[in-house]
Amino acid sequence: MLARVFKQYGRAHISGVLEDPSAKKVYEALETETPWRRTLCNHEGARDLGYSSTTDLQEGLPALLALDSLPPGAFSYRYRNFRIDEAYEQEAYRHRFLMRFFEFLNSEPFSAFARAVTGISQIAFADAQAPFYLAGDYLSLHDDNVAGKKRYAAYVFNFTPTWRPEWGVFLAFPDEFGHFHEAFAPSFDTLNLLRVPTPHLVTQVASMAQEGRYSITGWLLGQ
Repeated sequence: MLARVFKQYGRAHISGVLEDPSAKKVYEALETETPWRRTLCNHEGARDLGYSSTTDLQEGLPALLALDSLPPGAFSYRYRNFRIDEAYEQEAYRHRFLMRFFEFLNSEPFSAFARAVTGISQIAFADAQAPFYLAGDYLSLHDDNVAGKKRYAAYVFNFTPTWRPEWGVFLAFPDEFGHFHEAFAPSFDTLNLLRVPTPHLVTQVASMAQEGRYSITGWLLGQ
């Protein structure tokens, strides 16, 4: 069933991939153990702005909102992030639970599952990062296709326990007229898979949102 859906649409939304205690443990690690780094792309290009605690993430944000000067259709984004794959090589992070999740993403059972759903036999491993979206954050339209990267599919694991539709941050798939064919909510313990290239975006988090959107994302890659 999942393989048929992916073959037809180039994407799949899969619920309950992890056992509930494991999913909750990943969420707790994201909420309590993760150092977040502001990252954005605007008219000055892509920038990482250093690590900060969750409590002071909003400091200095007015200076980062100069996105209205972007030319139409320019790629841009704004959110907080933690590069799990980079941290995995550092002894200071090796004991953290997110590193166990990274090992799971690169295990043969998960790679075999991804190959079975996508039908892409070249998938061999995954990279990983943890984006954290708060009010005002977003990711503009793009398709993940970068020459030489061997990105065969993108994945998004969602770990937000409670989310309301009016808060935004949907993974959305617009057509040539800007209408959304489909949009995936960040439901807890769901996995989104999409073929590269697939045009998609993450809609902006509404100012009324009372929570942040936690996820672990990346690409399924070939050697």
